[in-house]
Amino acid sequence: MSNNIVLPSIGIVFFIFRFWLSTFKLKDELQFRRFYVSRLVNYFFCFSIIFNLENPIFNVILAVCFPAMIFTSTWDVNFYRHFKGRDYWKKNKGWLLVERITMHPPILIAGLYIYITGIWNYVPPRDLVVFAIGILIVYSSSYLLDIRLIKRYEWPNGRNLLLVMLISTLGFSMYYIFY
Repeated sequence: MSNNIVLPSIGIVFFIFRFWLSTFKLKDELQFRRFYVSRLVNYFFCFSIIFNLENPIFNVILAVCFPAMIFTSTWDVNFYRHFKGRDYWKKNKGWLLVERITMHPPILIAGLYIYITGIWNYVPPRDLVVFAIGILIVYSSSYLLDIRLIKRYEWPNGRNLLLVMLISTLGFSMYYIFY
């Protein structure tokens, strides 16, 4: 079987699984958290995979959000540490664990992969239109859907995530423009 079919197939299955898991199976448990930045970036990651890592717009999103995903994945430590003590998650506790395990690690693996194998193989350097579209998509979806950014819910976390995303965007844009 060709790689041209395998990676997109994995992306489609993973997207459907993540969408079903967050939108239907864990709707009550996640509530408004279904639209946190990490979950949105996970969808963009799926689209990057569906397009066989050949769509520069989704690859820009993956590359820019990679450092932010490193930062937010550190919150997973607290999630796992306190997981057993959360009595209000009795109904779908196992599915919540699966949801969390499939949220950050795939993005981190793919982000690391595109950086190690050469970011410019996935993102055309100095193509400001592609860069701007990717940034516009990820920031607008985040600001429209993530309550931490809309209403300053859990504000220290939301503020810190925003700062990491901005620093990542600025750092990558400088490298992107002047490479």
